[in-house]
Amino acid sequence: MLICPKCKEPLIKQEKCFVCSNHHVYDIARQSYVNLSMKQKKHSGDNALMVKARSSFLESDVYDFMRQFVCQQLSIYEIKTLLDAGCGQGYYTKAFSQIVQSCVGIDLSKEAILYASKQDKKTQYIVSSFFDAPFTDSSFDGIVSIFVPQAADEFARLLQEKGIWIEVGPGPKHCLELKEVLYQTPYLNLMSSKELSNFELVKETILSQKKWIKDCWSLLEMTPYRYKTHPKALEKVKELQGMDVTLEFLIRIWRKK
Repeated sequence: MLICPKCKEPLIKQEKCFVCSNHHVYDIARQSYVNLSMKQKKHSGDNALMVKARSSFLESDVYDFMRQFVCQQLSIYEIKTLLDAGCGQGYYTKAFSQIVQSCVGIDLSKEAILYASKQDKKTQYIVSSFFDAPFTDSSFDGIVSIFVPQAADEFARLLQEKGIWIEVGPGPKHCLELKEVLYQTPYLNLMSSKELSNFELVKETILSQKKWIKDCWSLLEMTPYRYKTHPKALEKVKELQGMDVTLEFLIRIWRKK
């Protein structure tokens, strides 16, 4: 299903690389991932320190209740070939790979993909943007995207007929208690539009739990508030010794028209 990012011809797997008919060659790393990104900057996506911090927080499993819900949906909709778009360091992907027959994780961060491929040998990990994904049309019957921008047109191209896209984003009250620390007038998260031209909405769920978070700073760094808040307010979070925080997720299941 892989295609060359330069010429869009199919890639053929050889012993230690992928090659297209135009002789573009992409080495397979020792950890089994392949870099198909056309953005060859030294740091694209999360850097090593960000990956380490995010991994440490996620592996405390405070988000596991959401991960388990998504796993249940993969089983309910009988997903067999799955793309985890914006998979990061593979915290969710590794669980998904135990349910589906074939699992691919894609992310622009080489450091995140390196971490993921060390932890999970069942998934094929790819360094690339999912907005111009290096896969043939109709490669998957399921796509999961968790806390990443919508790429509805590209996902429609990648999905088979009637394919399922599971989209996870912040619910209205996600991290509300953190925002009460940061802002004088905390606000609820806005819910995005329910209409997409290539998809029909099958199901919408708001999943919520309040949990004690010891490392509030690491949680904050996983949110856009980290980069939209005055430094003095950020210091308040750094001083926290822990607090109860609402973890709320908006989960939408779309079917390709």
